Amino acid sequence: MGKYTAIFFDLDGTLRANQPEGFQAFIEYASRVGVALTPAQIAACERAVHRYWSDGAQVVDHLSRYDERGFWINYNQLLLHAMDVHAADGIAERIQDQFDHYEPQDVVFADVPLVLSTLKQAGYVLGLVSNRDRELDTPAERYGFRHYFDFTLSGGQAQSFKPDAGIFRLALQMAGDLQAQQTLYVGDNYYADIVGALNVGMDAVLIDPRDIFRDDYDKRIKSLRDVLTIQELA
Repeated sequence: MGKYTAIFFDLDGTLRANQPEGFQAFIEYASRVGVALTPAQIAACERAVHRYWSDGAQVVDHLSRYDERGFWINYNQLLLHAMDVHAADGIAERIQDQFDHYEPQDVVFADVPLVLSTLKQAGYVLGLVSNRDRELDTPAERYGFRHYFDFTLSGGQAQSFKPDAGIFRLALQMAGDLQAQQTLYVGDNYYADIVGALNVGMDAVLIDPRDIFRDDYDKRIKSLRDVLTIQELA
């Protein structure tokens, strides 16, 4: 083993994801209704997606304020605004009309078994720490990787959601009362996973396949498999 005693993983976007991702579908559907986007605008959109879903209080507020369709129309408007797209009235609604036909597949990334089994065999304590409301044992069993983890912890169970410190501190206790500096956190959301982990003293690595956060953070990898190349794990 290297520098760390434990490695914690995010779930959604890190070990599994919808395919196509909601962000990718949004860009496709925007183009279908006549919104032509530059690469810089698409990058701004992806950053906005990450920022929005890291702000749990805002998400809860919007869920309470809108019905389901209204929630997503408001979300579409927020993404358009983040790209500085001053679209005609009805564009956000027309994008949402396209989402009526969105049927993504629930996909576990192909390198998950290799990464988790390698780290487990190397003796690391592994934790699954996610912002989902409900317990994680059931989905982790369904996805076929619960047996790799020493514990799982959801935001609902912790009554704390990333990037808040509480969920990370409870995870450290569940891992055996570890110190933060003994732990690496692996996630795909810069604002929730990386900022949250760093703020409690953990190290963190960001899965950033499109280099969206290259100006924000240095410890980035392209895919989950690249976790195994991190020098501190050697």
